[in-house]
Amino acid sequence: MKDPAIKPWRLNSTSTRALLIGAQVLALIIFFLALEFLWSTTGGTLTLFSTFAPALTLLATIAVFGVAAYRFLKRHSLFEIEDIGPGQMIFQQGDEGDCAYFIHSGEVEVVRKEDGAEQVVARLTKGEYFGEMALISNAPRNATVRSATPVRVAILGKQNFLSMLSLMPHTQEDIMKTVNVRAMRKAEQ
Repeated sequence: MKDPAIKPWRLNSTSTRALLIGAQVLALIIFFLALEFLWSTTGGTLTLFSTFAPALTLLATIAVFGVAAYRFLKRHSLFEIEDIGPGQMIFQQGDEGDCAYFIHSGEVEVVRKEDGAEQVVARLTKGEYFGEMALISNAPRNATVRSATPVRVAILGKQNFLSMLSLMPHTQEDIMKTVNVRAMRKAEQ
């Protein structure tokens, strides 16, 4: 279960809606300025229209293209990057596996609770990954993972992870080797 304190900044649907509404308001302002210009062409109206209309048009265009680019990138992005503070729980033993984590920087501890006692079974650092075993086996998480230092992870959802394995045989082999090594380590304990 993810810690509710971990909330990276994202352009959510509320802020997306606000940007789109702002772009539409700017477009309406331009429209009304143009109507006013056509209705009564005076020196003041011409100056007002020629001064503010291009700036408002540019702002509205930037907002619309910014939202469109964000939505495109979000839809076509495999990973979500998240920064996690030291000592924070990433997931707990027994949780459902819904994603795998790839460490960009920092260090995490893998902790198993057996007979009521916690035991650190591994420390993982940059370039290593965790959470894959629950995705492959469709079993609950077999350990708790918490950050030992500030950590930046790339999170890959279950469907994307399984697709990656089927499309990239060498990656599948590497991950299966890691899963086997970790399973052997667990059996030895």
